[in-house]
Amino acid sequence: MLSVAIDGPAGVGKSTVSKLVANKLGWHCLDTGALYRAIAVACLRAKIDIKNIEEVKALLNKIVIEVKFENGIQHTYLNGEDVTKFLRTEEMDMLSSVTSAYKEVRNSIIDLQRNLAKQENLVVEGRDITSNVLKESKNKFYLDATAEERAKRRYKERIDRGEKVNYNDILEDLIQRDKNDMTRKVAPLVCTKDSIKIDTTSLTINEVVEEILKNVKLN
Repeated sequence: MLSVAIDGPAGVGKSTVSKLVANKLGWHCLDTGALYRAIAVACLRAKIDIKNIEEVKALLNKIVIEVKFENGIQHTYLNGEDVTKFLRTEEMDMLSSVTSAYKEVRNSIIDLQRNLAKQENLVVEGRDITSNVLKESKNKFYLDATAEERAKRRYKERIDRGEKVNYNDILEDLIQRDKNDMTRKVAPLVCTKDSIKIDTTSLTINEVVEEILKNVKLN
């Protein structure tokens, strides 16, 4: 099976770009961040202290994360419940940033990610896809953009969804997430030597998609 592995910091547009690339290729797109967010939902509902690794580890033994593609759209399930609509909030941004730093959390879903990539051609996006999950992929990309530009995009996205948000809060959260993602001891966010780095700061979504597609190897 073939894969396109896409990494990059929060708010860089990985999800949108990856879905469009997958659509152009006729593949499904796996948003691995949704898996970590589903675990964060489980932590929130169980009212555990996410900074207590023992409590998080105990919870992992009680949950099952699944992915189903329905009409081409990823749905993420937590113990049989479709929790997709609960995943994209600022609270889940920060909770998942903390819990995803734990080795046990990452190990709990790495097999799920790899098995999905073995079953079909897949575009996979996240933070450690090129460096850890799909290290053998022939198609590796790292998307980047300034924190300010990423904050603008996320602000617009949430305003368009009808949410009441503050740009400065979003920028501050993104900078903190970058720090968490890039400095964690387990599978930190990095641009691997064999990844094609694309600065999306001044590019349109379609320009980024085209740049990826022209570099994808399909044999």
